[in-house]
Amino acid sequence: MIDGTKRTNEKINTIQEFTLMFWQNQILIDKIKIPLGQCTTDILNLSDDYLTQMNNSRNELALATQTLFNPNINKDLANVTEIQNKLNKVLDLVLALPPFHYLIDKDFGHSMLIDIFNVQPNEFLILTNRESHQGQVLNYLIFKLISIIDETIAFKQYISAMLELYFEKLKKRNEEHYAVGVYSFFANTKLLNEIRITLPPLPSFDFSQAREVGIEYAPMHNPDNKKQYLIAERIVFKSMGGFLHLDFFRGLMKGHCPRQCHNCGKYFLLLSGHNTCYCANVAPNQKKEGDTKTCRDIGAHIKETQKKEKRTPAQQEYAKVYNRLKTRKNRGKLSIDEWNKQVAQAISYMEQNMRGELSDFEFKEIMKKF
Repeated sequence: MIDGTKRTNEKINTIQEFTLMFWQNQILIDKIKIPLGQCTTDILNLSDDYLTQMNNSRNELALATQTLFNPNINKDLANVTEIQNKLNKVLDLVLALPPFHYLIDKDFGHSMLIDIFNVQPNEFLILTNRESHQGQVLNYLIFKLISIIDETIAFKQYISAMLELYFEKLKKRNEEHYAVGVYSFFANTKLLNEIRITLPPLPSFDFSQAREVGIEYAPMHNPDNKKQYLIAERIVFKSMGGFLHLDFFRGLMKGHCPRQCHNCGKYFLLLSGHNTCYCANVAPNQKKEGDTKTCRDIGAHIKETQKKEKRTPAQQEYAKVYNRLKTRKNRGKLSIDEWNKQVAQAISYMEQNMRGELSDFEFKEIMKKF
């Protein structure tokens, strides 16, 4: 096993190629279940400062690479350390991104150049020769790191524009209306070109409706019941753009879509069957210290004052469970005591979700079991 990497269903993951398991509306990584679209949402929430830092670090590494592979420049420990530090900056930024922070240890590669220089100086000379196999491998690793940054920045620009300009005005939040938003976005070639020219340097990520991935099928334990097996899609990615592309669009197919909170401005993942414009995070600028009102609480108050109150996603999900339990009680399949007990449990979970103690995804998974 390569140092610093983790297996996914017997597959070794690297910066250059990584494998993820997909089942129903989730990505499965060991015991972790990630709803489709959540990784895209995390990327959308990267701050402008973070993106600037990514771009600057990427440019510094690109220049350092020229020095690293220049045979006319003698390398000593000082400049090798400087190059390693520039490489580490990019590694830190990349390995903090989904899905890499699930797949690769955060210290991966952080002393690679210095260790080889100190312990195997002859190997270091071979490593820094672009014509050697080792040199090509190292050069490709650096190229992939730079590509990941380019693709992440470009993806965020395109998707945030799509969501803001075409999704916010959708009258409904479901797969059919998402398809209309996507079609309208790709039909606007002028907008696509305008976005493309705002991305210096020109990114290696071409935002189109097609991405190449490798798809396999593999039996595995059901994450909800280890006594059962299921067949999951095992998808092999060779680019960050390919992964994000699939996470976003497959999420839309399942009714999952990132949305920008109308109160705090951060993105949250709107799950299938839900329609709200407020997230469940604690609202910023609370008047009283220790106040834990969420953006949804504030949003509900705003809607109430405007006489446009709508149920929150938690309330929508609870209503489904309540009606399901009521039907079972009326048919005699549920006793009065059991009815009261389960309704009380459902209310408790709903309140936990509205307080931000349970995510929408966790809450919805729990409510499925009623």
